[in-house]
Amino acid sequence: MFKKSLLLVFVWVVSFNSAYSQKVGLVLSGGGAKGAVHIGIIKALEENDIPIDYVAGTSIGAIVGSLYAMGYTPDQMLELFMSEEFSYWQSGKVEDEYQYYFHKNPNQPDFVRFMIPLRDSVDIKSAILPNSLVNPIQMNQAFVQLFSQANAQSNEDFNNLFVPFLCVASDVYNKEPVIFRSGNLGDAVRASMTFPLVFKPIFRDSIPLFDGGIYDNFPVNPLKKAFHPDFIIGASVAGKKMKNPSDLDLYSLMENMVMQQTVYDVDPEDGVMMKFILEDVGLLDFNKAKTLFDLGYKAGHEMVDSIKSRTTRRVPLQEVMERREKYHAKLPPLVFRHIYISGVNDEQKKYIENQIHKDYEDKFTMEDFRKTYFRLLSNSKIKEILPHAVWDQENNTFDLYLAIQIKDEIAFTFGGNISSMSANQLYLGLGYRSLTELSTEFHLDMQVGNTYNGVSLSGKVEIQASIPMDFSGIIVHNYRKYYESEKLFIDTDVSTFIHKRETYGKLGLGFPFQNRARMDILFGYGKLEDKYYMDTKGSYYGNSFDRSDYDLFSFGLQYKKYTQDAKQYPIKGQDHHIYAQYVSGKEAYSPTKKNYVNTSSYQSWIQLDAFMYNIHKMSHKFNLGYIVQGIVSSKNLLSNYTASVLQAPAYTPTPHSKLIFNEAFRANQFLAGGVIPIWKVNSTFHFRGDFHGFIPVYPIRRGENEKAYYGELFTKPAYFGELSFVAQLPFMSISLFANHYNYPQNNWNFGLNMGYLIFGPKFIP
Repeated sequence: MFKKSLLLVFVWVVSFNSAYSQKVGLVLSGGGAKGAVHIGIIKALEENDIPIDYVAGTSIGAIVGSLYAMGYTPDQMLELFMSEEFSYWQSGKVEDEYQYYFHKNPNQPDFVRFMIPLRDSVDIKSAILPNSLVNPIQMNQAFVQLFSQANAQSNEDFNNLFVPFLCVASDVYNKEPVIFRSGNLGDAVRASMTFPLVFKPIFRDSIPLFDGGIYDNFPVNPLKKAFHPDFIIGASVAGKKMKNPSDLDLYSLMENMVMQQTVYDVDPEDGVMMKFILEDVGLLDFNKAKTLFDLGYKAGHEMVDSIKSRTTRRVPLQEVMERREKYHAKLPPLVFRHIYISGVNDEQKKYIENQIHKDYEDKFTMEDFRKTYFRLLSNSKIKEILPHAVWDQENNTFDLYLAIQIKDEIAFTFGGNISSMSANQLYLGLGYRSLTELSTEFHLDMQVGNTYNGVSLSGKVEIQASIPMDFSGIIVHNYRKYYESEKLFIDTDVSTFIHKRETYGKLGLGFPFQNRARMDILFGYGKLEDKYYMDTKGSYYGNSFDRSDYDLFSFGLQYKKYTQDAKQYPIKGQDHHIYAQYVSGKEAYSPTKKNYVNTSSYQSWIQLDAFMYNIHKMSHKFNLGYIVQGIVSSKNLLSNYTASVLQAPAYTPTPHSKLIFNEAFRANQFLAGGVIPIWKVNSTFHFRGDFHGFIPVYPIRRGENEKAYYGELFTKPAYFGELSFVAQLPFMSISLFANHYNYPQNNWNFGLNMGYLIFGPKFIP
């Protein structure tokens, strides 16, 4: 009897311990943005006290799995996926507050850029073809922020995380999967999610590592081998129906080409499997994260009874949360002390260290580094910075290791505009930047077309000092033509009635003004020529031009801030400038008619131009922009009315207004402004309105014998409105527009532009 009782007690203890020690593993497949389903499943499991003792994932499964393994709650993971910060990580775009305008060059009408290596001509093809569709600039720094603390706490052993974890990458050179259970956690996840062409690979022992889904998109076998769980819960979002080849997009084609066949299943004896077929979700459709999360959450709850019937161990959610708090309390603060730089020569290293402006004995935060990181990458000579944070246990801080790649390339750019009106332009540009202890750059920009022809040669040298500064120089030749009228699909029956040429040079000294603005002191000398018809009646054919020549010197101070998201038709950001200048020189007038005589005179004036263009987000679909511009000047009128109007500042806030000569929007002193409502269809298409008003302080009037005089104060207002439908592509903008100006009468215009209408800088902006 005693032996029988002892046997029953033994069986009960063994059964109890077996149930109590029962371990559950979670396997998460790849599948891009569809991986938000995984987060919903995890939340459902936690709410029903189902334990998750091990996690294995591939690609997006590695991202979700690593976040959970680092103690993120499902709600925190969803919040991250839906955050604006995450959208920057996946797009490679830099937030406004980290834009470093001091290094930014003026916008050019380019939409294709080729980088031509100088050292090795074999690399030309790889330089022309991008390494990835998504710029890694954001992901490189984001992974330091996400993974460094957990990496240090685990001592680079993934078993020591909040939940033991593994992920899978692919070695395409040796054609085999790579299992990560230790090492740098951020590098492991980065390798696992590197979908070919979309993201840039990282290297291990000089071998590039790509998305684990190429060889194992559902790592159930690595989980079993590594952790030996008693029960497995599998979740796959990679299932798909066969499509007609003509319906496949780029990502789907790539997936079909590189991904090997994967069995998305868990042996029924080992656990349960959840499969999702989501045909309408693309690789980067993270804007659908909440909907996908809800789908996973619902499916997880539906599987709870089946899972509970086969698992007896329960872990209350409160217990999980308390353990999370204890885990997070042990994470070291993300504070840095030393920076170590590799991949550059001594002179380049000195430039970079000067840019950092850090006393290495002082501690600094991730936010401090982030500002420095984006400032360094604003130098176009620096190709990439790959940061790693290494824990220094002795000092209780992290050391930051920066592996930097430097470009030795010439940039060749191509662009312009194709238009239904007189705005067909071709743009070519060459650029080179040298990086030693100084940063030096040179640009040659050329543009030809039926409206504008121009060439400019510019250079800039950045001086490292307590206050950064640069010395710049530019030589420009511009030639503008204005047509008698604007017609849809312009033909040879339309003549030009104004020709403007200018050749000038300027020297400048510039300083950064916070992150997103700069100040410049400018000195210039230029020769300007205007050719025009004084008499606007009758045909221009066969008539000779009157001519005005100007020999001018200028000195000015300019403040410029620019954060807009597009070179043309922006939908967010700011464009501000204040330009104060002194101009002095000679005007020479050469008339055509016999009863007019050649004249010359000297002019000196001061001009202040203030411009502000802001666009604000009002709702998810609607943005509202506004422009305010004012110019005051002590400038006298010139030898005749047409010359005075031609040399007067103009209000040209739209691409079309830059093409035409409309005297109603020109004056030496004026106030102008407009509102720009923008309705966003999606990330590519939007409708916009431009409604602008202009009022001269003293309008320029035509008097007897073509003499100019100032009219009465604040008379002769003008206005125009324009409606546009815009497609903002990654490399160009396409716009279909209709507009109306109140002067001249019945001035309606319709047109189509493909590209950018951006002309070279003028001597007097």
